[in-house]
Amino acid sequence: MKPVYAALCIAGIALAACAQQEEPAPIYAQPNFDKAGNASCDAGYALVTTETGAVACAPAM
Repeated sequence: MKPVYAALCIAGIALAACAQQEEPAPIYAQPNFDKAGNASCDAGYALVTTETGAVACAPAM
């Protein structure tokens, strides 16, 4: 392999390693609803409202 190609490959790998990573999107669980329509979550989850206005369960921190 020619030194120019090797240098370009190393520069490309270094640039890809330093690229800004996208923040992962949160994963929500579906809440449980009783007969009256009240939402609740299982243990370890908290009831939240998403950006779209939907009710969901997110892991408690």
